Amino acid sequence: MMITNLPLEIRIPLRKKSFLMKNMKSLMKMISKNDEAKMVLYNALPKKEYERIFIRKTAKDVSNSLIITHQGNKQVKDNKIDLFVQKYEEFFIFDDETIDCASARFNNIITSLKALDESFSSRNHVRKFLRALPTKWRPKVMAIEESKDLSTLPLDELIGNLKVYEVVLEKDSKASKIKKKKNTNL
Repeated sequence: MMITNLPLEIRIPLRKKSFLMKNMKSLMKMISKNDEAKMVLYNALPKKEYERIFIRKTAKDVSNSLIITHQGNKQVKDNKIDLFVQKYEEFFIFDDETIDCASARFNNIITSLKALDESFSSRNHVRKFLRALPTKWRPKVMAIEESKDLSTLPLDELIGNLKVYEVVLEKDSKASKIKKKKNTNL
């Protein structure tokens, strides 16, 4: 038998009270974990992004909003993948472009594909970069293909090797310009 003029906390039978307390504790844990996750996300974002997603109630809502904003929905993601795959396939290096600039462009494409959960193998990266080099690089490309195992050669090692050869090419180019200038002066 319950007395009705007592406060609610006292009127709740002990069994129900312990049930509510257990559920309240798990609910509080969920709320605190959600708040903790939201704080981690908020702290990782620039101010402009933070202001845009601050109104979201849960960490899951924040995460979904960020995914849709930066990756887009499935159709947008597929279109981005198609675009970057096309850029990858059509990648080439200009005659007057440095290896640093070319590798930065190439890495941008690779990174964008990885961010969209699409990528080629690192072996393909090495082969693609070698094929993209201008014709003046053919002797070096042939030497690398004959002396290195392209299936295990890291892209960074290839880039380093090509940078060394780039310095040699620049030095040879300057020397030939000086010779031409001397010949025209005679």
